[in-house]
Amino acid sequence: MTAATGLHEWIAARTRSLPLGPQTPPLPESLSRAAIVGLASSVRSAGELVAASRVLLRGLVERAGFRAVAIEGTSETALALDRYVRTGDGDPARLIAASQGFLRTREALDIVRWLRNWTEAHPDDPVSIVHDGAHVKRPVGLAEIETYLASSDLAWHARTGQRIVHLGGTAHVVAGDPRTVPPDQTHRNAGGIMRAELGGDYGVAALTVGSGKAPFPVPPPPYDFTEHAFAEVPHEVALLELENMTGAPQPVTDWSRSPLRTRMIGPHYEPTRDHDFRVDAGPLHECLDVLIHTSRITATKPLTPA
Repeated sequence: MTAATGLHEWIAARTRSLPLGPQTPPLPESLSRAAIVGLASSVRSAGELVAASRVLLRGLVERAGFRAVAIEGTSETALALDRYVRTGDGDPARLIAASQGFLRTREALDIVRWLRNWTEAHPDDPVSIVHDGAHVKRPVGLAEIETYLASSDLAWHARTGQRIVHLGGTAHVVAGDPRTVPPDQTHRNAGGIMRAELGGDYGVAALTVGSGKAPFPVPPPPYDFTEHAFAEVPHEVALLELENMTGAPQPVTDWSRSPLRTRMIGPHYEPTRDHDFRVDAGPLHECLDVLIHTSRITATKPLTPA
């Protein structure tokens, strides 16, 4: 048996299915006990990744007591979204349409409406949207964005005591200290800052993909990418807890200690240069707590114009 075969077989045996339906599956302990949880999407336009994020968000709110949500791409709309979620004031579709382009989907709108429904059903136990108020200088450049994202979450948690689910992209959310976005953006990212501040109270789940369309064609991951190890998992959406490595064979231990290299696909992507659209960071087991892999993806649905 080759090392690659042993790794693939072990992962296939240790993953569990993550259903994307209305039921709330058991949560990984590394996430449910954290103060802030980052859900790191590798392809923001993949419908299955948004659905998986919603399942985890629902579980963290319903079962683990998380009461704040940070949504990347809402720097101009978060205050109004928070008002809508708490009071019902405002048009959520218009607010999502006014957010960054990758959020202008029916799936993102469904998440915001679910948060409002929760607050309506639990008026004495509402959910908030993390925001910085109306008069905040917006960051310029990637390094400044990382500091801004981390500072916003940490300040909100310190001020309110609310535990936070951070819905974001892989480049920002994995605990990278440092992390690199090719060709030359190397620095501690938001996840790395929060891990340094909170230690194990910052939990991270990375949502990776196999292949499909989002809506552009996405080929299978290159051999040297972390998620290639999920090539033989038997589940459409597979969840692996990286804490659960007791008794793992050497190929698995080597894989968990190897550098993280994973996809990062945004609005601009060239399938012929797939290898360049990635994030690199330090040992996998230090960057992530949970891996959620979707073998086949389809595109999110754009908002219908008003």
